[in-house]
Amino acid sequence: MSSSSRRPTSTDVAARAGVSRATVSMVLNGRVEGTVAVATQQRVLAAAAELGYTRSALAISLKERRSRTIGLITDEIATSPFAGRMARAASMVAARHDHLVITVDLSLRDHTVEDAARLLAERQVDGLLYATMGRMRGPLPVLPPGIPLVLANHEPVPPGADERGEGAELPPTFVPDDYGGARRAARRLIETGHRRIAMLSGDDRSVAVLEREAGFRDELADAGLEPRIVKAGWQIDDGYRAAARLFAGEDPPTGVFCIRDRVAAGVLQAAAAAGIAVPGDLSVIGFDDEDFFAERLVPKLTTVALPHEEMGRRAMDALFARMEGEPAGDDAGVVVVECPLVERESVGMARGR
Repeated sequence: MSSSSRRPTSTDVAARAGVSRATVSMVLNGRVEGTVAVATQQRVLAAAAELGYTRSALAISLKERRSRTIGLITDEIATSPFAGRMARAASMVAARHDHLVITVDLSLRDHTVEDAARLLAERQVDGLLYATMGRMRGPLPVLPPGIPLVLANHEPVPPGADERGEGAELPPTFVPDDYGGARRAARRLIETGHRRIAMLSGDDRSVAVLEREAGFRDELADAGLEPRIVKAGWQIDDGYRAAARLFAGEDPPTGVFCIRDRVAAGVLQAAAAAGIAVPGDLSVIGFDDEDFFAERLVPKLTTVALPHEEMGRRAMDALFARMEGEPAGDDAGVVVVECPLVERESVGMARGR
C-alpha cells in the first residue's frame, strides 16, 4: 500500500504537528487537563483534520474493554410505521453516549429472543434492550449473564413469580399506560356530553385489550353510565362491520372509542356510508396515533398516542445508568408511561340522533 493511500496514524499526526504521540493521544482523547497548551492543542487538531485522521473504534474498544455497542432485539419495531419511533429515540440516546446500536429484528430472521441475545453477546455488546411492537406480558427471557438488560413494551413474569412479576427482581421495564389512555378517551366523550358510548375492542385477550377495556369500563362506571363493549377486531374492515351493525340497531351510540386507529377508520367509513356526520352526529376516538395515518383521515382523528418515543428514550437512559452502575431512581421496576390524548377533529359536542 502506498503512503498516499494508507490510513493516517497518530504517528503521522504527531509528525505533522511537531509533538509526541503521547501529546496527540491526550488531545484527541480530551485528557489534556491543563498539561497541553491551547496553541499546541489547536496544532494537533489541525494536523489531524489535514491528514483525515480518525481514531480506531476497535483500538478504543480494546483499550476500554467495551465495544461501545448496544444490542436491540425487536419483533417488527424496526419495520413498523409507528413503533419505529421507539427504536429511533433509543438510538439517539445511544449516539449521545458514543455508542452504536445493533438491531436484530425477530420478524426478519428465524430467531428466538435467546438466539438473538446470544448472537449479540458474541459481538460483546455492552448492554441489551429488548423491545416489542405490541405490549406483552410473559416469561422473562433467559439471556446471557453479565449483560445489563432493559425491557420496553414487554412486562416480564419471571419463574416463581405471580402473573404480574411480583416476588422476583425485574430489570427496568417500560410499558404504555393503556388503562389510563382508555380512561382519557372515555372521559373526553363524557365531557362533550355523550351518554350513549360504545367501545369497539379487539377480538383477543391481549394485554392492550384487557387494559383498555378496563379503563373504558371504569371511566363510564364512575360517570354512572353503562359500558358497552363490542368485540370487533383490529383492522379497518372490522371497524366498518361493527359500526354498521351499531348504527342499524336500536339506540345507536353518539360516541365511539376504538381499540386502534385502523378500527376508527372503519367507523368513519361506516358513518359516511350511513349519512352520519362526524363530529356533528357522531364522535370517534382511536388509539395509537399511528404515523401518517390518524392525522390524514377525514376528519382528522382524535386519538390516544402510544408513547413509543418516550419509552425508547427512557429505556435507553435506564440501560446506560445500569451499565454505569448508577441508581435506577424513578426508572426502576415496571415504569408505566403516560398515553396522552391527541385532540384533532373527530370529537364534538353531543346532540340527539
